[in-house]
Amino acid sequence: MNTQLSHSEAQAGSTPIQPPVSPLRRVLSGRNVMIILAVCMALQMTSFVMIMPLFARRFSEFGAGVASLGASEIAYALASTLAAPFMGALADRFGRRRLVLGSLVIYILAFTGYLLATSAPMFIVIRGLAGALTAGLMPAVTGIIADLAPSNRRAQWIGIVSGGGSVGWIAGPILGGVLYDHWGYSAALTISILTALATFTMAFITVPETHVNPGRPEGKTAQKVQAFRFGSLKSSFSAIRRSLPNSLPAFIILLWIYFAVMFAWAFIEPRFMFYAYDDLGWNSSMLGLVMSTYGIAMTLGEFGLSQLSDRLGRKPVILLGLALYSAQFIGLAFFRSYILIAAAFVIAGLGNALFDPALSASILDIAPAEHRARLMGIKSTAGSLGNILGPGLIILFTSSLDVHVIFFITVFVVLLTALAGLYVRTGAQSSEKASPSISIEEQTA
Repeated sequence: MNTQLSHSEAQAGSTPIQPPVSPLRRVLSGRNVMIILAVCMALQMTSFVMIMPLFARRFSEFGAGVASLGASEIAYALASTLAAPFMGALADRFGRRRLVLGSLVIYILAFTGYLLATSAPMFIVIRGLAGALTAGLMPAVTGIIADLAPSNRRAQWIGIVSGGGSVGWIAGPILGGVLYDHWGYSAALTISILTALATFTMAFITVPETHVNPGRPEGKTAQKVQAFRFGSLKSSFSAIRRSLPNSLPAFIILLWIYFAVMFAWAFIEPRFMFYAYDDLGWNSSMLGLVMSTYGIAMTLGEFGLSQLSDRLGRKPVILLGLALYSAQFIGLAFFRSYILIAAAFVIAGLGNALFDPALSASILDIAPAEHRARLMGIKSTAGSLGNILGPGLIILFTSSLDVHVIFFITVFVVLLTALAGLYVRTGAQSSEKASPSISIEEQTA
């Protein structure tokens, strides 16, 4: 029996374009493909996060310090910010599968570079290149989900796949720390590279192409590359403007929400770490446990609660999620008890699990089918801007602001963002069904 993986319809009277599907991928249903994507995201995030805590030690070996580590983080975030919209556009133009596989290859090369780098400047350059060249992974993955999942279960599947990534955020730091303590930096990087290679192999074998832009010619690959290479920056921005949804005010509000929540955490993170150690008297295990419980709550919430916006509507779930997400900042502002602060972080993790899939699904609901990955790339850019602006402002004002004032500022930012969310109009864009799409026939048992 044949089933259709794409749930949007092609233009009336047009013949669906059938991209080639290998026999290995033909037997997989859309549901199984998305489950495999969740597993791939768990492996990829594990390999990525397990080495992040080790970067400081690596810079120490180079004779560098906090400034160099901070420069590498800015290089990664800034490169991701600039590249995400264009990498998302590539996923719409040349296909989701190519961007997913290409990004996974870049992770393998980047991890190898981290292992072989012999100086701090070389390490920083590698991180910057990795940030730019992997910025298309999440837009492409989200585009696959949008292509495969029915609209009334879109947020649920976004949450499931994101939950796979959250598993990596829980497992990665623990695994990396154990490997480093017992066998050193090289062992941890080697395991990270092997995990990334396994992730690529799984995706290469199982993940099909779910979208081909029928507006582009299926000519020689060289012609496609040349057209992209010689496209001017002006025409690229013009293409972005043409790809924006009709519900532009809603899209702007959704971008603001994502920017604000990413900014809020990035704004407090540097001070929070020192506050936990110096003022609250926590040790590393206590801080790690708080962060892990947040990750566990977020993971369980993404697996179990992400479908709520499919049932109850996007807006109420986004607003509820933002309210719960503010609990971590409220807890830090008002409490000193370890148990109460840990409980606040658990609540915040559940809030993250609610608003993030609902927000992504809201963007996909109003996005033209042929530009979904591009718009998810713009969403990633908004979050990256928050990640850059937050630490930048805290560096400027950290000496003049009491730590509790910083926590209160983040409470205000998140709650103000929730008020902005009251004015967002969610719902499918009227042009979505009129947009050309690709139907992939797959055989199931």
